[in-house]
Amino acid sequence: MPHATNTQLANAFDDFVRDAISQLDGELRDLSLAIHAQPELAWEEHHAHDRLTAYMERQPGFVVERKAYGLATAWSAIFTSSAASNVEIVPTVGFNSEMDALKGLGHACGHNLIAVAGCASAIATARALEHFDLSGRVVLLGTPAEEAGGGKVVMIERGAYDGLDACLMVHPGAGGAGRHGAGVMTSLCIASLTATFSGAPAHAGAAPEKGVNALDAAVGAYSAINALRQQLPSDVRVHGIITGGEEMSVNVIPSRAVLKYGVRAPSAAALSSLIPRVLNCFAGAALTAGCTHVVERHFVYLDVRPSSSLSRLFKSAALRVWDDGTAANDEEAYEVTEDVALGGSTDFGNVSYRCPALHPMFLLPGAPTEEHPHSSTYAAAAALPSSHEATLRVSTALAIAALEVVRSPEVRDEMQREWKKDMTAIGAADALRRIQEAFPEPASKAERGVDGPCGCSHSAA
Repeated sequence: MPHATNTQLANAFDDFVRDAISQLDGELRDLSLAIHAQPELAWEEHHAHDRLTAYMERQPGFVVERKAYGLATAWSAIFTSSAASNVEIVPTVGFNSEMDALKGLGHACGHNLIAVAGCASAIATARALEHFDLSGRVVLLGTPAEEAGGGKVVMIERGAYDGLDACLMVHPGAGGAGRHGAGVMTSLCIASLTATFSGAPAHAGAAPEKGVNALDAAVGAYSAINALRQQLPSDVRVHGIITGGEEMSVNVIPSRAVLKYGVRAPSAAALSSLIPRVLNCFAGAALTAGCTHVVERHFVYLDVRPSSSLSRLFKSAALRVWDDGTAANDEEAYEVTEDVALGGSTDFGNVSYRCPALHPMFLLPGAPTEEHPHSSTYAAAAALPSSHEATLRVSTALAIAALEVVRSPEVRDEMQREWKKDMTAIGAADALRRIQEAFPEPASKAERGVDGPCGCSHSAA
C-alpha cells in the first residue's frame, strides 16, 4: 500500500501481525509445553534445539542452521524478503529464543515462553515483510546458556549479531494476579569468577608449622570483601561462597580452597572499577596466608541498556494490541512501565552494547503477585494457558515494533544516533577494555559459568 498514511499503515501492521500470531497459537502452545516438560540445563538444550529448529524449518522462507556458531545447542533461522533481493543494504531485525532451565527447578524462569515468543515475533515479522512488500531481513537466534555460561556472549564474539539494526526479546516477569502489563527492563552487570587458593598440606596436630593453609586465605578474602562492602555504592553487589570443604579433613592443613563470586554493578564502567578491588582482596589474603592463587573468569554479563526509540515503539504497539475492542480488555488496563530496574543480570545486556536493543518483561496474569521467577511454583505458572496468551500478546507488540524499524529509515537513524551517544557517554569502549584486562579469558568459552553463580535476569542480588 504505497500511498497509505502512517496511521493507516500502522493499523494494517497491527491487524496483520495479530492475525498471523493468532494462526500460530496452537502449534506454539504445543511447542512451549514440549520444552517445558523436558527442561535442560545450560549448554545441554538438545531437545529444545531440535524441536525449535524443526519448527522453524517448516516456516516458508526461513533458512535454518542447526548447531550454529560452533555451539552444539545454538541455532539460527534467517528470512530475507523478496523485495530485498536487489537491495544493497537490507534493514535487519533480530529476535532471541532462550532455552535453558534451572537445576532442580525446571523452567522456573519461563524460557519455554521466551523460546516461542522469539518464534512468534520472527514469523509474524517475516510474513508481514512479504505481505507488505517491504525490503527486510529477520534473524532469529536460538541462544543457549543464559542461566549460566553466556551463550549470547560467545555468539556475539562469533558474529551472530553482526549487521543487526536492532535486536529484541521478551522475558516473563512477576505474577500479575489478574493484571496485565509489561515493563522495559534494565539490569546489573555481573562478572562470575572463581579464585582458587593453593597451599601445602601438613598434619594439623603433629606438624602444623609445615603447612600452608589455603582455607585461611579463602576465609581472609571472604572477610576482606565483607569489609569492602561498607565502602561500596548501594547499587553494587558482591556475593560469594567458599567451596571445597568436602575435600578437607580436620586433621590436615587444607592445601586447596575455592571461592566463587558474582560481582555486580550498574554499568560496565562501574564494574571495571569494582573488579580490581575484589581481586585485591584475593591477592592480599593469599599473600597473608603464604598461598598462591589463580582467578578464573567464567563470564561477564553487561547491563541491559534499552533503546529509547525501541521503547517508544514497543509501548505504543503494546497499548494498541491490548486495546482491541473486546469487552474483557475494556474492563482492564494494560500498563507499560519504563525503566524497570532488576537486581539480576542477563547476557542480553552484552547484545545492547552491540546494537540498539530492547528486553521488555511481561506479567503472568494467572500467577499471584508475590510469584517471582526461580521458584517451583513459578515453573508451574510458566505452563499456564494465561501465561501463553500473555506471551503471544507481547510477542505481537514486539513484531509490530520490529516492522517499524524495518519500514522507517528515520527510526533506524534515530536508534543509531541514540545508541552511539549512549555508548560514548558511558565510556563503553574504555570500560570493556579495562574489564578484559582485569583477568584472563576462560580457557574454553563453551564452559563459561557452568560452575559459576547463576547470572540470569532474576537471580537474587
